[in-house]
Order: sequence, then structure tokens, then C-alpha cells
Amino acid sequence: MPIYEYACQSCGATFDQLWLTVRAAAEAAAAGKQPPCPACGEVDTQRIVSQVAVLGELGGLTPGEQRASNAQETARAERMSSFLPKEQVQQFQANRQKKRESGK
Repeated sequence: MPIYEYACQSCGATFDQLWLTVRAAAEAAAAGKQPPCPACGEVDTQRIVSQVAVLGELGGLTPGEQRASNAQETARAERMSSFLPKEQVQQFQANRQKKRESGK
């Protein structure tokens, strides 16, 4: 059951539509029967390309999100190091990295 994202041309709202099959979605599009906008009720909607998360080395984050995450983690480690021994902070970081790599 595919889920497609649509944008309303009247009010600008975006929404998701669940279709029973890809074929049903294609037939509706070919017949000009797009789903109505749940915000305003207009049928002037258009299917749009949805943003997807790519899992892998980045863990589903974009490069910008990954940089922000790294900066937050560095700041957190610096705060922790002000009241925890360096070895304990390094152990916490190593454990967190192991969790990320194992997918948990």
C-alpha cells in the first residue's frame, strides 16, 4: 500500500494519501481524480516528491543534520568533562558509538 504526498494548489497544505495499490493511484491520476485537500476541501491537488531518509553511514541524517548532531555531541561531552573524569566521558562516548553501529 503506497503512501503518496500531495500539495493543495489552493491553500498550499501538504498531506499524505494511502492508496490500496500503486495501480489504483496511477488510474486515479490518469483519470484526473486527485484526492481532495483535507484542509480546504479543494480537489486541485498535485502529487509531490517526498523527502526520504537514506539509512547507512549517516544514520538517515542529511550532512547538515549530521554536522549539527556532531556539534551537539561535542558540546555535551565538553559539559560532561567539566564534572566527570575524562576516562568516564570517553567510555560513555564509546558506548554510544557502539549502540549507533548496532542499530539500537
